Amino acid sequence: MGAKTYTIGDLARLSGQPVRRIRFYSDKGLLPPTLRSAANYRVYTDEDVAKLDLIHALREAGVGLDMIRRLLARRLSLHEVLRTRLEILEAEIAAKHRVATILRATLRIPNPADGDLRRIWTMSILSNQQMKDLAEQFVDAIAAGTALEGPWRRQILAMSVPELPEDPTPDQIAAWDELSRLLADPTFIREVQEGTKAFWTDALDPGKYQVASRLAYEKAADATARDLSPRSPEAQAIARTWLADSAHALGRTPDSAFRDWHVAQYERNAGRLGRYRELLGVLGKDFPIAFDRMVWRWLNDALTALQLLQ
Repeated sequence: MGAKTYTIGDLARLSGQPVRRIRFYSDKGLLPPTLRSAANYRVYTDEDVAKLDLIHALREAGVGLDMIRRLLARRLSLHEVLRTRLEILEAEIAAKHRVATILRATLRIPNPADGDLRRIWTMSILSNQQMKDLAEQFVDAIAAGTALEGPWRRQILAMSVPELPEDPTPDQIAAWDELSRLLADPTFIREVQEGTKAFWTDALDPGKYQVASRLAYEKAADATARDLSPRSPEAQAIARTWLADSAHALGRTPDSAFRDWHVAQYERNAGRLGRYRELLGVLGKDFPIAFDRMVWRWLNDALTALQLLQ
Protein backbone atom coordinates (compact mmCIF):
# COMPACT_ATOMS: atom_id res chain seq x y z
CA MET A 1 0.00 0.00 0.00
CA GLY A 2 1.42 3.40 -0.96
CA ALA A 3 1.88 6.33 1.38
CA LYS A 4 -1.24 8.37 2.05
CA THR A 5 -1.41 11.63 0.14
CA TYR A 6 -3.45 14.80 0.49
CA THR A 7 -4.52 17.63 -1.71
CA ILE A 8 -4.01 21.17 -0.49
CA GLY A 9 -7.69 21.23 0.49
CA ASP A 10 -7.25 18.03 2.52
CA LEU A 11 -4.19 19.52 4.21
CA ALA A 12 -6.13 22.66 5.09
CA ARG A 13 -8.91 20.63 6.70
CA LEU A 14 -6.47 18.43 8.65
CA SER A 15 -4.38 21.34 9.94
CA GLY A 16 -7.04 24.02 10.31
CA GLN A 17 -4.85 26.33 8.22
CA PRO A 18 -6.32 28.33 5.31
CA VAL A 19 -5.46 27.14 1.82
CA ARG A 20 -4.08 30.59 1.06
CA ARG A 21 -1.60 30.33 3.94
CA ILE A 22 -0.47 26.83 2.93
CA ARG A 23 0.04 28.06 -0.62
CA PHE A 24 2.07 30.99 0.76
CA TYR A 25 4.33 28.64 2.74
CA SER A 26 4.71 26.50 -0.35
CA ASP A 27 5.64 29.45 -2.55
CA LYS A 28 8.19 30.61 0.05
CA GLY A 29 9.90 27.23 -0.07
CA LEU A 30 8.91 26.23 3.47
CA LEU A 31 6.40 23.59 2.44
CA PRO A 32 6.99 22.54 -1.16
CA PRO A 33 4.62 19.73 -2.22
CA THR A 34 6.14 16.30 -2.07
CA LEU A 35 4.42 15.36 -5.34
CA ARG A 36 2.50 16.88 -8.22
CA SER A 37 -0.56 15.23 -9.73
CA ALA A 38 -0.96 14.61 -13.45
CA ALA A 39 -2.91 17.84 -13.58
CA ASN A 40 -0.04 19.60 -11.75
CA TYR A 41 -1.95 19.95 -8.47
CA ARG A 42 0.06 19.99 -5.24
CA VAL A 43 0.10 16.69 -3.40
CA TYR A 44 1.21 16.36 0.25
CA THR A 45 2.07 13.48 2.59
CA ASP A 46 1.86 12.79 6.33
CA GLU A 47 5.38 14.22 6.65
CA ASP A 48 4.11 17.49 5.18
CA VAL A 49 1.24 17.51 7.70
CA ALA A 50 3.77 17.27 10.54
CA LYS A 51 5.96 19.93 8.91
CA LEU A 52 2.99 22.30 8.59
CA ASP A 53 2.17 21.82 12.30
CA LEU A 54 5.78 22.74 13.16
CA ILE A 55 5.70 25.81 10.92
CA HIS A 56 2.44 26.93 12.48
CA ALA A 57 3.78 26.47 16.03
CA LEU A 58 6.95 28.41 15.24
CA ARG A 59 5.03 31.24 13.56
CA GLU A 60 2.71 31.47 16.58
CA ALA A 61 5.85 31.77 18.73
CA GLY A 62 7.00 34.66 16.53
CA VAL A 63 9.83 32.87 14.70
CA GLY A 64 10.66 34.47 11.36
CA LEU A 65 10.30 32.75 7.99
CA ASP A 66 14.03 32.82 7.26
CA MET A 67 14.87 31.05 10.52
CA ILE A 68 12.17 28.44 9.87
CA ARG A 69 13.57 27.88 6.40
CA ARG A 70 17.05 27.31 7.85
CA LEU A 71 15.63 24.88 10.42
CA LEU A 72 13.77 22.87 7.78
CA ALA A 73 16.92 22.77 5.68
CA ARG A 74 18.69 21.47 8.82
CA ARG A 75 21.12 24.38 8.89
CA LEU A 76 19.81 25.10 12.39
CA SER A 77 18.62 22.73 15.10
CA LEU A 78 15.25 23.17 16.77
CA HIS A 79 17.10 23.96 20.02
CA GLU A 80 18.98 26.81 18.33
CA VAL A 81 15.80 28.19 16.81
CA LEU A 82 13.87 28.09 20.08
CA ARG A 83 16.78 29.52 22.08
CA THR A 84 17.14 32.41 19.66
CA ARG A 85 13.41 33.09 19.71
CA LEU A 86 13.37 33.02 23.52
CA GLU A 87 16.21 35.55 23.70
CA ILE A 88 14.40 37.84 21.25
CA LEU A 89 11.13 37.44 23.14
CA GLU A 90 12.77 38.22 26.49
CA ALA A 91 14.34 41.34 25.00
CA GLU A 92 10.95 42.41 23.64
CA ILE A 93 9.32 41.81 27.03
CA ALA A 94 12.04 43.83 28.77
CA ALA A 95 11.58 46.66 26.28
CA LYS A 96 7.81 46.69 26.79
CA HIS A 97 8.27 46.56 30.54
CA ARG A 98 10.56 49.57 30.29
CA VAL A 99 7.96 51.47 28.29
CA ALA A 100 5.36 50.65 30.96
CA THR A 101 7.77 51.87 33.64
CA ILE A 102 8.31 55.12 31.75
CA LEU A 103 4.58 55.69 31.43
CA ARG A 104 3.94 54.97 35.11
CA ALA A 105 6.81 57.24 36.17
CA THR A 106 5.61 60.07 33.94
CA LEU A 107 2.04 59.73 35.17
CA ARG A 108 3.23 60.10 38.77
CA ILE A 109 4.36 63.64 38.00
CA PRO A 110 1.55 66.15 38.55
CA ASN A 111 0.60 67.62 35.18
CA PRO A 112 3.53 66.06 33.25
CA ALA A 113 4.94 68.13 30.40
CA ASP A 114 6.61 67.11 27.15
CA GLY A 115 10.02 67.68 28.74
CA ASP A 116 9.25 65.24 31.56
CA LEU A 117 8.46 62.44 29.12
CA ARG A 118 11.54 63.17 26.99
CA ARG A 119 13.79 63.18 30.06
CA ILE A 120 12.39 59.94 31.43
CA TRP A 121 12.47 58.27 28.02
CA THR A 122 16.11 59.28 27.48
CA MET A 123 17.02 58.03 30.94
CA SER A 124 15.40 54.68 30.31
CA ILE A 125 17.79 53.92 27.47
CA LEU A 126 20.49 53.18 30.06
CA SER A 127 19.82 49.63 31.23
CA ASN A 128 20.96 48.14 34.53
CA GLN A 129 23.77 46.31 32.71
CA GLN A 130 24.92 49.51 31.03
CA MET A 131 24.90 51.32 34.38
CA LYS A 132 26.92 48.46 35.87
CA ASP A 133 29.47 48.78 33.06
CA LEU A 134 29.62 52.54 33.66
CA ALA A 135 30.16 52.05 37.41
CA GLU A 136 32.88 49.44 36.82
CA GLN A 137 34.71 51.80 34.47
CA PHE A 138 34.42 54.55 37.09
CA VAL A 139 35.91 52.37 39.86
CA ASP A 140 38.69 51.16 37.55
CA ALA A 141 39.56 54.76 36.73
CA ILE A 142 39.65 56.03 40.33
CA ALA A 143 41.56 52.98 41.60
CA ALA A 144 44.33 53.22 39.00
CA GLY A 145 47.71 53.89 40.61
CA THR A 146 46.42 53.43 44.20
CA ALA A 147 46.49 50.71 46.84
CA LEU A 148 42.76 50.16 46.36
CA GLU A 149 42.55 46.49 45.40
CA GLY A 150 41.35 43.07 46.48
CA PRO A 151 38.28 42.79 48.74
CA TRP A 152 38.14 46.53 49.42
CA ARG A 153 37.99 47.27 45.73
CA ARG A 154 35.21 44.70 45.34
CA GLN A 155 33.35 46.28 48.26
CA ILE A 156 33.55 49.74 46.70
CA LEU A 157 32.43 48.32 43.36
CA ALA A 158 29.47 46.60 45.03
CA MET A 159 28.51 49.90 46.66
CA SER A 160 28.89 51.75 43.36
CA VAL A 161 26.63 49.63 41.16
CA PRO A 162 23.01 50.74 41.52
CA GLU A 163 19.95 49.09 40.02
CA LEU A 164 16.82 50.82 38.88
CA PRO A 165 13.83 49.11 40.56
CA GLU A 166 11.18 47.55 38.35
CA ASP A 167 8.72 50.22 39.41
CA PRO A 168 10.89 53.27 40.22
CA THR A 169 9.67 56.44 41.85
CA PRO A 170 10.15 59.81 40.12
CA ASP A 171 13.00 60.55 42.59
CA GLN A 172 14.74 57.30 41.66
CA ILE A 173 14.38 58.04 37.96
CA ALA A 174 15.85 61.50 38.48
CA ALA A 175 18.70 59.99 40.56
CA TRP A 176 19.38 57.38 37.85
CA ASP A 177 19.59 60.09 35.21
CA GLU A 178 21.86 62.34 37.27
CA LEU A 179 24.10 59.46 38.38
CA SER A 180 24.66 58.23 34.83
CA ARG A 181 25.83 61.71 33.82
CA LEU A 182 28.03 62.05 36.90
CA LEU A 183 29.80 58.70 36.36
CA ALA A 184 30.63 59.68 32.78
CA ASP A 185 31.88 63.18 33.69
CA PRO A 186 35.69 63.35 33.19
CA THR A 187 35.98 66.26 35.62
CA PHE A 188 34.23 64.32 38.37
CA ILE A 189 36.33 61.21 37.66
CA ARG A 190 39.56 63.23 37.98
CA GLU A 191 38.29 64.83 41.19
CA VAL A 192 37.61 61.44 42.77
CA GLN A 193 40.89 60.04 41.40
CA GLU A 194 42.85 62.71 43.26
CA GLY A 195 41.05 62.04 46.52
CA THR A 196 41.47 58.29 46.14
CA LYS A 197 45.23 58.59 45.55
CA ALA A 198 45.61 60.73 48.65
CA PHE A 199 43.56 58.33 50.76
CA TRP A 200 44.33 54.83 49.47
CA THR A 201 48.06 54.61 50.18
CA ASP A 202 50.14 51.67 51.35
CA ALA A 203 50.03 53.14 54.88
CA LEU A 204 46.24 52.91 55.08
CA ASP A 205 44.55 50.28 57.23
CA PRO A 206 41.03 50.31 55.70
CA GLY A 207 39.49 48.23 58.48
CA LYS A 208 40.76 50.54 61.23
CA TYR A 209 39.67 53.62 59.31
CA GLN A 210 36.18 52.20 58.80
CA VAL A 211 35.85 51.46 62.53
CA ALA A 212 37.13 54.93 63.46
CA SER A 213 34.77 56.59 60.97
CA ARG A 214 31.75 54.67 62.21
CA LEU A 215 32.53 55.47 65.84
CA ALA A 216 33.05 59.18 65.08
CA TYR A 217 29.86 59.32 63.04
CA GLU A 218 27.78 57.66 65.76
CA LYS A 219 29.08 60.06 68.40
CA ALA A 220 28.53 63.04 66.11
CA ALA A 221 25.01 61.87 65.26
CA ASP A 222 24.17 61.61 68.96
CA ALA A 223 25.65 65.07 69.59
CA THR A 224 23.69 66.53 66.70
CA ALA A 225 20.47 65.01 68.01
CA ARG A 226 21.17 66.67 71.37
CA ASP A 227 21.92 69.96 69.64
CA LEU A 228 25.38 70.00 71.18
CA SER A 229 27.63 72.87 70.10
CA PRO A 230 30.68 71.81 68.02
CA ARG A 231 32.73 74.11 70.28
CA SER A 232 31.66 72.43 73.52
CA PRO A 233 34.23 70.43 75.53
CA GLU A 234 32.40 67.19 74.71
CA ALA A 235 32.48 68.01 71.00
CA GLN A 236 36.18 68.81 71.21
CA ALA A 237 36.82 65.43 72.83
CA ILE A 238 34.93 63.70 70.00
CA ALA A 239 36.91 65.63 67.40
CA ARG A 240 40.25 64.91 69.11
CA THR A 241 39.50 61.18 69.28
CA TRP A 242 38.42 61.14 65.62
CA LEU A 243 41.61 62.94 64.61
CA ALA A 244 43.82 60.54 66.59
CA ASP A 245 42.07 57.33 65.46
CA SER A 246 41.91 58.31 61.79
CA ALA A 247 45.56 59.39 61.83
CA HIS A 248 46.53 56.01 63.26
CA ALA A 249 44.54 54.21 60.54
CA LEU A 250 46.13 56.33 57.80
CA GLY A 251 49.67 56.19 59.13
CA ARG A 252 49.64 59.94 59.74
CA THR A 253 50.39 62.25 62.65
CA PRO A 254 47.35 63.94 64.27
CA ASP A 255 48.79 67.43 63.86
CA SER A 256 47.45 70.64 62.31
CA ALA A 257 48.40 69.52 58.79
CA PHE A 258 46.38 66.38 59.18
CA ARG A 259 43.52 68.39 60.65
CA ASP A 260 43.61 70.63 57.57
CA TRP A 261 43.56 67.51 55.37
CA HIS A 262 40.41 66.35 57.15
CA VAL A 263 38.71 69.67 56.56
CA ALA A 264 39.63 69.51 52.87
CA GLN A 265 38.32 65.95 52.70
CA TYR A 266 35.03 67.09 54.12
CA GLU A 267 34.71 69.86 51.56
CA ARG A 268 35.34 67.34 48.82
CA ASN A 269 32.84 64.85 50.26
CA ALA A 270 30.26 67.57 50.78
CA GLY A 271 30.46 68.50 47.10
CA ARG A 272 29.85 66.32 44.07
CA LEU A 273 31.20 63.21 45.77
CA GLY A 274 28.65 63.71 48.50
CA ARG A 275 25.97 64.13 45.88
CA TYR A 276 27.14 60.89 44.25
CA ARG A 277 26.65 59.03 47.51
CA GLU A 278 23.25 60.61 48.02
CA LEU A 279 22.15 59.46 44.57
CA LEU A 280 23.26 55.91 45.31
CA GLY A 281 21.30 56.09 48.55
CA VAL A 282 18.15 57.13 46.67
CA LEU A 283 18.61 54.03 44.51
CA GLY A 284 18.80 51.80 47.58
CA LYS A 285 22.55 51.38 48.10
CA ASP A 286 23.76 51.03 51.70
CA PHE A 287 27.14 52.17 52.95
CA PRO A 288 29.19 50.77 55.85
CA ILE A 289 29.24 54.31 57.24
CA ALA A 290 26.11 56.43 57.04
CA PHE A 291 26.19 59.69 55.13
CA ASP A 292 24.16 62.45 56.69
CA ARG A 293 25.43 65.87 55.62
CA MET A 294 24.31 67.49 58.88
CA VAL A 295 26.23 64.99 61.02
CA TRP A 296 29.46 65.26 59.04
CA ARG A 297 29.12 69.03 58.97
CA TRP A 298 28.92 69.03 62.76
CA LEU A 299 32.03 66.83 63.03
CA ASN A 300 33.91 69.03 60.59
CA ASP A 301 32.91 72.14 62.56
CA ALA A 302 34.18 70.44 65.72
CA LEU A 303 37.52 69.76 63.99
CA THR A 304 37.72 73.37 62.84
CA ALA A 305 36.97 74.58 66.36
CA LEU A 306 39.65 72.23 67.67
CA GLN A 307 42.07 73.96 65.36
CA LEU A 308 41.10 77.34 66.78
CA LEU A 309 41.53 76.16 70.37
CA GLN A 310 45.00 74.71 69.91
